[in-house]
Amino acid sequence: MGSFNQHTGLQLRPIFDQYLRHAAIPTLELRFDEDAHTVAYRWLAQEKQFAMPVRVGLKDAGQIIMPTTAWQRRRTNISKDDFAVATDHYCIKIKQ
Repeated sequence: MGSFNQHTGLQLRPIFDQYLRHAAIPTLELRFDEDAHTVAYRWLAQEKQFAMPVRVGLKDAGQIIMPTTAWQRRRTNISKDDFAVATDHYCIKIKQ
């Protein structure tokens, strides 16, 4: 039987370490450039290798992204006001 990491394809140690060893919960930082139709995102977390998938987008039609602690950018036609993060499924903070 393989490990849970092999089955999920995720490195789970940094996720568990963040939640079990640090008082602060991870914060998803978002920066919108509506003129360029992009959103930049990253995790603010004490664990340097923290990378956890999260559902974002329109409330009824989101998609999963995989932020890390390094900035990433993607195109979006969703405005900052309509861009939602599924905080009901994750114990996280959001910073815009």
